[in-house]
This record gives sequence, structure tokens and C-alpha cells, in this order.
Amino acid sequence: MNRYPEVPHRPLFLLDYDGTLAPIVEDPFEARPHPAVPALLRTLCAAHPLRVVTGRALEDLARLLPVPVDAVGLHGAQEGRLGTHTRLRMPASSRDALRRLRDTVPAIDGVRVETKGPAFALHYRGAAEEDEVVGALRTWLEGAPASLEPVWGKKVLELRPVGIDKGRVAREISARYADRTPVYVGDDTTDEDAFRALAGDERAVTVKVGEGETAARYRVPDVDAVVAYLERFLSPPPPSA
Repeated sequence: MNRYPEVPHRPLFLLDYDGTLAPIVEDPFEARPHPAVPALLRTLCAAHPLRVVTGRALEDLARLLPVPVDAVGLHGAQEGRLGTHTRLRMPASSRDALRRLRDTVPAIDGVRVETKGPAFALHYRGAAEEDEVVGALRTWLEGAPASLEPVWGKKVLELRPVGIDKGRVAREISARYADRTPVYVGDDTTDEDAFRALAGDERAVTVKVGEGETAARYRVPDVDAVVAYLERFLSPPPPSA
């Protein structure tokens, strides 16, 4: 794996939020962006196509990131512009399945339910007995319908409709901007779908934030390093991809 990401001349930015543009915190509703991020995003999206690609509902993200940038929420089930319009791309059958499953979530010490529009996430960061919590959640998942896919992230479990993931998002948006070099930056399990989806594009710059196995071509250690990397695009002339 190369030590530092390339800086292509004509980028298409696809940027995760939590753990990428904002540090991971105990309370997901307090995950404020890095201080430099709002101004940085405004500058970047004025010059290049940019999407924030997140598992959050866009309405929730807009409260944390008050910047009118294009975004994809719920791992691809929602799209729009922060603070304005959004569109749900989830079948009614999936919404119904998620609602029914939400009603069956067991009361487990250390588990916090985050409602995300039609979806939800179960956070267990800070649980005293993490192994027991994970075991209880795995038992509960045995009753989940086959149309929903469990996704284990950093101390969080989410359910998403089968076929909706960040890999599909990366492919679809990259196809719209075929003359641009995809630059995907993310830190979590769900971002690996995008790294794998872009692996066949030799131009693509895929960047893993933090430790752990990854399909990304590059790695940076933390949110500060992400900001430093993105700021390199503000210093012309960048090297060509």
C-alpha cells in the first residue's frame, strides 16, 4: 500500500462523514466536523463534483454539517443536498421490513437505538460487557428477514436493504463523471464496499482512514490527516493523476 494518496488534477470527491470528516465520539448526535471541514467543503465543491457519502440520514447530518453540499445518506438509500431537498431510494417493502424489525429490538444494557428516518442503528460503544451485547444482538438477528442485511461497524450494528450499499453509490456516481478521477475516503466497514467497487478503476484513489485490513489503495491515520490531504487540492497546480 502506498504511503500517501495521490492528488489527481480532476477529482470526483466521495467522502464519508463519521471518522473521516468528523472524529468518532461517544454520542453520534454530537459528532461535529473537524473545524476546517465546513470551509474546506465549500471551496472544494465550488471547483469539483463532491458527495458526502454516509450511513446517516441526511436530515440528521445537516444539523451537524450546515453546508449545502450534495450528499448520499443511509448507505445509498437517500440522496439530495444538505439543508434542502432529499429523495428516498428505498422500496416501500424495505421500509416496512425495517419498521417491523425496529419494533422487535430487545432491551439490552449498553445498547442505544439511533433512529435514521426509515432505518435505525444500534450503538453499543461503552457497553460494559461488549461480547455479551454482541452475542445478544446476533441472537436477535436470527429473526431478521432475508431482505435486510446486517452491517457491523465500529461499535454499531445497522440493517440495510440488500443491494443498497456504498459500493453501488461509488459506481453510479463515478459513471456520471467519467472524465473525473474518483477520490473515495472512508474509515468503516461500509466504506470497504466502495473501495472494492472502485478497485477495477486504475485511476481511482481510495483512502482508508485508520487501522485495520482494507481494500483501499492508500491509508491515512486520522481525521487531521484527511483534512491535510484534502487541503492539498487547494494548492495549484496539483500533479495529474
